[in-house]
Amino acid sequence: MCYALGMENSTSRFNINWFPGHMAQTLKMIDVELKNCDAIIYVVDARCPQSCINPQFDDFVGRKPVLFVLNKIDLAPAGIKEKFIKSLQLKTPHDVITRNSVKSGGTQAVVNALQKLLADRIKAKLAHGITKTLRVAVIGVTNCGKSTFINNMTNKGKTQTGNRPGVTRTKQWVSITDNLWLLDTPGTLWPSFTNQQVARNLAYVGSIKDDILDTVALSQSLLADLNKLQPEAVLSRFGVTTFEEIAKKRGCLLRGGVLDIRRAAKLILTEYREGKIGKFNLDELL
Repeated sequence: MCYALGMENSTSRFNINWFPGHMAQTLKMIDVELKNCDAIIYVVDARCPQSCINPQFDDFVGRKPVLFVLNKIDLAPAGIKEKFIKSLQLKTPHDVITRNSVKSGGTQAVVNALQKLLADRIKAKLAHGITKTLRVAVIGVTNCGKSTFINNMTNKGKTQTGNRPGVTRTKQWVSITDNLWLLDTPGTLWPSFTNQQVARNLAYVGSIKDDILDTVALSQSLLADLNKLQPEAVLSRFGVTTFEEIAKKRGCLLRGGVLDIRRAAKLILTEYREGKIGKFNLDELL
């Protein structure tokens, strides 16, 4: 495992780099598999979709058609899809659809979008009497919901899932329909973060393991950023806006009235990730 945590300044900001060895191997595997795929489904977390995109995107996907899936759209603010579409400047054919983090089904919408992206290729095959079976790689950062997305499409638990980064560790081909196969791949990040706000955004939504982070500093940083975006939402949820006040108000105390800062940190992170504080577009912080 390779990671580095260091204080960025006197506030609760810190530097994050997390690129375990298996991710480098995964990127090599995906590069090989993409040569045999017709298209890519790029799953991003709708709470920070731009932050989820590999900065080497063009080199990574080449000219493969890309269907972006804004996952966990139920946890994101209105208008996030339109803002994400405006941010895309791609030469390759692409489309964007949204998915709820908990609802199953929706297979036909995905199939329709892929058929639209690959219409010319499918038409060419049909002209020769060949029914085209689509092979599509599903990629994205850790814990963005790729495996859950596939399972929800099939209404079956065909792939291993979990509410923590790094659950899927090997590639898995899954049949969705007779003519559609999806490749579930392990989540990946990139070797280094040139933009630490991107790293923080990914840490806030759980795409970087809490285990390797100072969760107290992380939650304080998250709270500061939420107060920048929507202070009224923080105040509405907690009745106060600072870390210490929230800890006291929620009874996160040890003997003698000492603040239980780790418990308070976990509470703030959990309530944000469950959408209880509000719906925020973290990319506005970039």
